[in-house]
This record gives sequence, structure tokens and C-alpha cells, in this order.
Amino acid sequence: MKILSEGTPPMSRTRIAAVLAAVLATAGFSAPAQAAAATTVQVYLSSESRTAGYEPKNGNWYTNPATGLAGTPYQLSKQADLATAAAGGTATITVDTSQQFQSVLGVGSSLEESTIYNLSRMSAAGRDAALRALVDPVNGAGFNVARITLGTSDFTSHEFYTYDDGVADPSLARFSIQRDIDYHIISTLQQALTINPDLKIFASAWSAPPWMKTSNNIIGGSLLSQYIPTLATYYGKAVRAYAALGIPILGLTLQNEPLFSPADYPGMLVSADQERQLAKAVRAELPTTKIWAFDHNFSEGASYAAGVLTADARSSVDGIAFHDYAGEPSVMATVKATYPEKDVLMTERSVWGTAGADRIVQYFRNQATLYEGWVSMLDQNRSPERWSGSPDPTMLVQSASAPDTFWKTPDYNMVAQFSKFVKAGAKRVASNSAGSVSNVAFVNPDNSLVTVVVNQTTANQTFAVRAGARQFSATLPAKTTGTYVWAGAGDAGAGPSRTGQITGYGGKCVDVAGASSANGAAVQLYTCNGTAAQSWTVGTDGTVRALGKCLDVTSASSANGTKIQLYDCNGTTAQQWTANADGTLRSLGKCLDATGPSSADGTRLQIWDCSASANQKWTLPA
Repeated sequence: MKILSEGTPPMSRTRIAAVLAAVLATAGFSAPAQAAAATTVQVYLSSESRTAGYEPKNGNWYTNPATGLAGTPYQLSKQADLATAAAGGTATITVDTSQQFQSVLGVGSSLEESTIYNLSRMSAAGRDAALRALVDPVNGAGFNVARITLGTSDFTSHEFYTYDDGVADPSLARFSIQRDIDYHIISTLQQALTINPDLKIFASAWSAPPWMKTSNNIIGGSLLSQYIPTLATYYGKAVRAYAALGIPILGLTLQNEPLFSPADYPGMLVSADQERQLAKAVRAELPTTKIWAFDHNFSEGASYAAGVLTADARSSVDGIAFHDYAGEPSVMATVKATYPEKDVLMTERSVWGTAGADRIVQYFRNQATLYEGWVSMLDQNRSPERWSGSPDPTMLVQSASAPDTFWKTPDYNMVAQFSKFVKAGAKRVASNSAGSVSNVAFVNPDNSLVTVVVNQTTANQTFAVRAGARQFSATLPAKTTGTYVWAGAGDAGAGPSRTGQITGYGGKCVDVAGASSANGAAVQLYTCNGTAAQSWTVGTDGTVRALGKCLDVTSASSANGTKIQLYDCNGTTAQQWTANADGTLRSLGKCLDATGPSSADGTRLQIWDCSASANQKWTLPA
């Protein structure tokens, strides 16, 4: 049925909803109402161990994990439900469900060959139990994204290999994934998909076949540009070979850590320009597979992405993947702002303790659609692996003497605080950062509001979470992560806000230069004039807004002298502001500051170490 004739302007969503409701009512039906927010909130807690010698990352987690777990009071433990009440007083965490950001792809961990080798040592029942602990959405952590390697990585029990080793084979006549079959990789993934049919799998190669590299060796060397089309075909063959065995590959990263050439395990240097060419070739080979560029550290991410996402290749790339071994998560928000149609994803980093849980919070607050851990299960001998270092504890630790026995470390629980409750397709929503806890909030497809709160301190922390006109109060024990599931609260909306002038040094007003709403517009002091460029809305979500944009610290830098600008609201920490009792307005641990100090019209605002001096004092709307 043709609804609109050509040239008819499209109706808004609100208007369409009204028309549909009228049609339904005429036919004797009523539109389904969104369920009201529940009057109680479910609570789940996971903590660090209280046993001495079992701090996060301590090697004792390999030696005798049972001792550490005996001293861990909360292990994905359900608590008594909390009652909600009418909003009142001051909330520590205010969630605004009307401000939605990225959609969540998922949370998961790798099924690299080291983990799969340890699974293969188990009996059928033991292997099923371990896999369920990882991917079962009901009785396990519910990991819904798994990373695999195309060929071997440094975490393997076997000799290093690719799918076409030997002399040069440009036609890929020797291509075979038979070793993936022989080493139980295929059968394990098939079993994981049986347990969780919604499991998504993405792949990364540590090295191309040696003959495609300057080193002619699986270790070291750079990609030879002449083989870029051949490598694209190689990736296509791998994806299709897996699909033929019932294992769909959602996406692939073009090269694991393209700026690092390890001395003793597979790796390959790939320049940004080579990835640009490779992205186009892979897109032609795999038109529906997600292609993620980079797959390396925050510190080089923005510059590398710029070299890949040129005009000719931008449409070939679906996202930029990151690892967390250098730099800060705020780079993801910067890259997202530069390429708003691209996803940013955290594809490799293990985390430990509440500091690790907070790191996941920061990934999501900086626009990541994915968190992916690395290496799911080693045994008590930290085996098998061929990495050059000594691995820190994995989420599951397998008994060296009784392979069917494994322990779930607190780090497994910390990640499960996200993966078990934040569902694929959830939307991150705005929440402020305040108090001694960190947080991130999501609205699930079923309209539940999930707030993950992390207490890294050594003392219990009491806080209130507000969404719309309701709130609840909770106390989070020391060194503990809590997940709060509030059914039906996904459309609670925003709390109250205040709008008006912000005045500061010399009685001047905070002003957007030229009344420009362009990203990057300067924020300055100016004689108060009552215009829209000086009308600021101070939200309960921690944002300060004018002209439809947010007050933003440039590049999320906390360096003294970093200028303040107007920018699209994105829910990152660079747009979180806290008004203090001393009159200061703070973000990223620094204070909003009039440069100079000067009260001259046009004086730029910046952040600076807090001194509560006159040029750092601000009067907000009442």
C-alpha cells in the first residue's frame, strides 16, 4: 500500500504514532502501552577478594584460586530488591533516558586457541560446563561476542601457522582451515553457538601467510603491498570456509596491532595507507561482513584512522577497533565525533578488579559499542601460551591436574556485571558522574534501565539513582561493582533542569562566540545581553547546554589551558560538569577558568588547576 504520494512531506514519528493509534481505535483496538516502571529494582554485586595476597592480578589466583574465592563476599550475587520512591533531595546519579547514544553490540571474551586447547582437555560434561559459564545467557556470564584468530596468535598450544604456509601461492591453491578443525576450534565454536545461538563471532589475523611479507616469516616483517588483493581474497576464503561449517563471522579486523612487530610471535606491520587499500579490497570480497580498521592502541588511533578513512575508503569501513595498552579511552569519543557514522569498539583488553570494571565503564562512556576481553582460560601453570611475557590471571582458571575443574575468578564476575544484564541492542543513556562511584547506564530492548555502578574505594558508598520522577537509594560495599536493573524505567525521561545565564569574572556572562552552534565554537566571557548564546541549561545529567550543544573540554584533555568549546552532546566525561559549594564548576578534575585572568569581552574559557579564585567562580541559573 502506498502511504505517501511523491512530493508529500514525511510525517514525524509522533504524528505517525497518533495516526496509527486513531486507526487502531477506530477498528476497536488500542495501542499497547509501555509498562510502567517497576516499584522495585533488582541488585547484583561482585567484589574483589578480601583475602591477603589475592588482590587483582596477583599470581596466587593461579596457585590456589579456591583460597581467594573463599574470601570474596560477592560473586555475581543477587541481593534483596530495592524499593523506589518519589524523587527528592539530591541524587548522586541522575539518568536521563531521553538522551540516547550508541547501540551496544555486546560484551565478551576471546575463544583463542589456548582457551580452546584447555577446553579440549575436558570431558564432554566439563567442556559444556565451562562454555556455559562463558556464553550461556541464563546460567552463565552471557558473553554474546567472541573473538577468534585467523591462524595462530601468541596464545596457542601449537606451532604457529596461517592457512597458506610454504612457498608463494598467489592463487591460494593451498588454502585450508583444516588445522582449525584438527585443533577443535571449529567444533568448540559450533558448541558455543548451540548453547547461545545469539553469539556473534569476529575474527582477527596476527599475520598474513609469510610469503606475503617482507620477512617471508610468520614472525616480523611488513605486508607487501603487491599482495593486498591476495590478502583480501584470503580473508574472504576464511570467512566463507567458516560459514560453510555453520559458523557465521559477523566481522573482522583488518590486522591485529598493525603498528607492532613482535620479536617472538606472529605479527605484521601494516601502514594506514595499506589498510585503506585493504579495506576497499575486502569490502569487494565480503560485501556484508563488518570491516573494522586499526585494532590497536588508543594512543595512535586518531591518526591511523585518518589515514584509513579517506574519501575513497570511508564507505568500506564499518568501525574503528581499539586495544587498551597505551593512551586513554577518550580517543574513542574523539574518533566517533570525527566519523559519526562509524562504530568504535574495544576489541582487546583484559581487566581486573573494580579498577577494571571502571575501565569498562569508561569504554562505554566514550562511545564503545563492544567490550572484548582477551584469553578466557589458562590453567594453573599459565598454560598454554607462547607470549613473551607472563600472563596475568584469566577469567577462568583450569586445574592443572584435574582438567574438568575450573574456577571463576572475581574478574569473570566483574565483566559479567555488564554482560549478563546489558543486552545486545541496548542504548547507552546519559548519566552524570558524581560522588565517589563511577557509573554507566543503558536502556535494554525490553525497556529496562540497567545502571552499573563501581566503587573502587576502601569504604562503603551510599548513593541515590534518579530516573525521571522516581529514584532509589543503595549502599555499595567497598571494592565492589553493582548492577541495578529497573524494569520498565527505560522511558523515565529526564529530571528537572535549570535554564538561564551563567555569570562569572567581572560580572560577565558565559557566551558562545558569534552565537554559533557549529562544533568547536569558542566559549568566552561577554557582556550579558540576554541572547540565546548566553542561555544555558544545567541538566541533572551533568551537562551544561546552549544552542542545542554541550559545554565540552576540547579533545577531553585535562591539561591546564585546554580550551572550552561547544560540541555535539555525546555523554563523555569531557561534557560532565559538577558545581561545587565553593562556586567552581569542574570537569576532568579541573576548574572552569577565565583566561588571564581577564574579564574583557572575548576572553576564552579554559580548564585549570582549581584554586577557587575569582576567575573560577560561577553563578548558575537558579
